[in-house]
Amino acid sequence: MNDPLEITDRRRLEELLAARETGQACRIDEAEMCKSLKSRVRGQDHVIDEVVRFIRLQWAKQERKKPVANLLFLGPTGTGKTELAKAMAGYLFGDEKNMLLFDCSDFSGPEGKTRLIGTPTGYVGADAGGQLTRPVLNNPRRLIVFDEVEKAWPGVFDLFLSMMGDGRLTEQGSGKAADFTQCVIVLTSNAEQDALSAIQRQVHDPHEQVDAIKKHLRDCKVFRPEVIGRFDKICVFRPLEGIVLAEIAALKMRNLAAEYGVELQYVDPELILEAMEKGRKLQDFGARELERVVGELLGEPMLAAKEAGAKRIAVTLDEEGDLRIDPAD
Repeated sequence: MNDPLEITDRRRLEELLAARETGQACRIDEAEMCKSLKSRVRGQDHVIDEVVRFIRLQWAKQERKKPVANLLFLGPTGTGKTELAKAMAGYLFGDEKNMLLFDCSDFSGPEGKTRLIGTPTGYVGADAGGQLTRPVLNNPRRLIVFDEVEKAWPGVFDLFLSMMGDGRLTEQGSGKAADFTQCVIVLTSNAEQDALSAIQRQVHDPHEQVDAIKKHLRDCKVFRPEVIGRFDKICVFRPLEGIVLAEIAALKMRNLAAEYGVELQYVDPELILEAMEKGRKLQDFGARELERVVGELLGEPMLAAKEAGAKRIAVTLDEEGDLRIDPAD
């Protein structure tokens, strides 16, 4: 009988199970983790290398008084910030479902703080707990993302100070303390992207670059100084261009085929260029726009190929430039 775990990395799964049972950190293979993350996120190798190296060192600690890592991901939309967080959650915690994702535009008012840590005792909904604290109380091993954090109400940042500094938050209704010392915290922001890109181009020393970025964020009042001081790593994502976009387009096509239950064996380079051309809005919407374009180009013909019984397909353009999807069995 075939091994039912042949579809996954058995050794990694055994390490994760052992860590869950003993409560102890398992060793991270830096090269393996980098390879895994880079297979999903293109064009940001500089971020992945730095983040994985830091997490490997922190992950190995037997005792922590703060989260494993407090990370700030900066850069244009659609450059892979959230996708990298998803990939990290899957690798570190065994399943992307162990990631909590908060859109901070939903926490732009005073009620946002209450939603995260729960309603005080005596008020309606107090037993339900907070949208942040209750999941962490139930499972303290999580990757937590606050997307477009600059849109959050200023009072929410008080929670970040406690969560990232002391690794604890008290839920208002239950009075229980949620422990974040086994979590990875990721804040993302699109703020000041042009200015930050200019700093990247002009300042080449890594330490001087980070210092310049911190000063700019402080002077522009994007983040309070005490919040900036809580970040272990500040990473600036680069705009996507050239061959990196082509690689992402190919990945989107392969993933779309898998969603329809077929395997993409070959795709015409001209079609990749066509997808990139139609995705001119990439400057504004990044890889998300490319995904939409790929769906419009290939969704219908891939479905037709699947309904015709194809298992593996080749996508080409004929002499007239029309799309063709043929079985590749």
